Amino acid sequence: MIRLVLAVLTVLCVPGGSPAPGKAFTIADAGAATGLVPGGTVTRVVRVTNPNNQDVKLTRLVTSVGRPSPDCPANTVTVAPLAAPVVIRRNSRADVPLSVRMAASAPNACKNLTFPLTYSGTATKP
Repeated sequence: MIRLVLAVLTVLCVPGGSPAPGKAFTIADAGAATGLVPGGTVTRVVRVTNPNNQDVKLTRLVTSVGRPSPDCPANTVTVAPLAAPVVIRRNSRADVPLSVRMAASAPNACKNLTFPLTYSGTATKP
């Protein structure tokens, strides 16, 4: 079994795509992705929180997978990017599912390791 660990990240959203300073939002764990085995896919849910007094539209959410050990390459695990934009209401949060896959060719050295995950994203005004 593989465990995934989440890095909480604060991200700036760019209002209307302008170069003006954006509003911050956070991406945090909303549940564990357990049971990932070579060749398998599981769903990982992350919670995106909008602490602002205006709605935001999450248009991009990507994940960087870290290397859990010298004998297990980071590219053994991949996380699909955000499938479709998500509107997060002002002063609210939304749980966003992400698809996590482990390569069928994952070496035995990857068993029972924790893969560090770092998220980043972009949001605009809806």
